[in-house]
Amino acid sequence: MSILIIGKAKVKPDETVRDYYQKYVDFFDKSAKTASVEASIGTSLFDDLIITVGDGEFSIYDTKNDCDINSYQAIFIRGDALRDNMDVVAAINEYANIHNIPVINDYSNVRDSSKLLQAVNFHKLSVPVAKTLLVNDAALTKADLNWLFPCVMKAIHGSHGNDNHMVRDMDEVRSILAKTPGKKFVLQRFVPNDCDYRILVIGNDTLVIRRSAVGDSHLNNTSQGGQAELVDNDVIPEGIMRDVKKITDYYGMTIAGIDVFSDKNTSEFFFLEVNSQPQLMTGAFLDKKEELVGKLLKELSDQD
Repeated sequence: MSILIIGKAKVKPDETVRDYYQKYVDFFDKSAKTASVEASIGTSLFDDLIITVGDGEFSIYDTKNDCDINSYQAIFIRGDALRDNMDVVAAINEYANIHNIPVINDYSNVRDSSKLLQAVNFHKLSVPVAKTLLVNDAALTKADLNWLFPCVMKAIHGSHGNDNHMVRDMDEVRSILAKTPGKKFVLQRFVPNDCDYRILVIGNDTLVIRRSAVGDSHLNNTSQGGQAELVDNDVIPEGIMRDVKKITDYYGMTIAGIDVFSDKNTSEFFFLEVNSQPQLMTGAFLDKKEELVGKLLKELSDQD
């Protein structure tokens, strides 16, 4: 059988780190022989993986071993730097699940607000999300990546439109990384749009808030100066509203802010993100929010 051991360096990967994981290869190889198992053991690091998800596709390509990780028969994720990279761990785990590859130690129950993991979960739920790429060494150095620019570069845990940039090439991506050490980012295919919609879910009710950018900004967030107006729920297609319910059920959320937008050329809708901490006491339409929260509290009290 073929087994891939995937690790993570605390800092940039070097030969010391790779030698460390080679010891795992040697250990697994010896272990297999004790049971007379024919095993081919490989090792790779998070920084070697090109992870893309969205537009109906999901792939994880191992640049070190020049293959898709779905070619392995088992995966073992190991390292002392996993805690700060649980979105990548969960993404690998979900990809393995899709391809029926056993993961030695399962990470299916990870819940993280990372934009990478949300894109993976949207793909899992078959809700539309624009193609998203994890920014790491492999993505920055692979010559034939064929990523389309311009696109949007987002901090994986960014909020309120912060650390969100329109970028035109990899040199610009590298420049932003150099100015924001310690932050992790994704790139996401740019979808031309005139606005986005915050679908505020409160219990069994929803408010739909249309947000539009001011000037030539690509950001529609009201926290970034965007304008907001309350619109009828029927501006959102019924299928997208069903997907909203699918998402809140999956995450177990009673109050959530889910952002969607449509391609102004094709009218196709895409999901941007789900926010478990949407603005309630601030922002626009406070009276409507208070009314729906009050209704939710009444429903909860009636259950007692």
